[in-house]
Amino acid sequence: MSRWSHWHVYEYMRQRYIHTGLVPDRQELLAEFADIELALIEEGVKEFNLVMSIGGGAIAK
Repeated sequence: MSRWSHWHVYEYMRQRYIHTGLVPDRQELLAEFADIELALIEEGVKEFNLVMSIGGGAIAK
């Protein structure tokens, strides 16, 4: 079992956006979270996109 969850992906994306104004792309997430299942990365991206759509921010592609 990985030490990471989709919440780690979400929080990483949130922090990057807060500090840089940029949303990490898929390649960055795959590199940063190389040891977790792709489904968990995708779930974190979905969560980030949901929060951003509610708050009016940028959406990850």
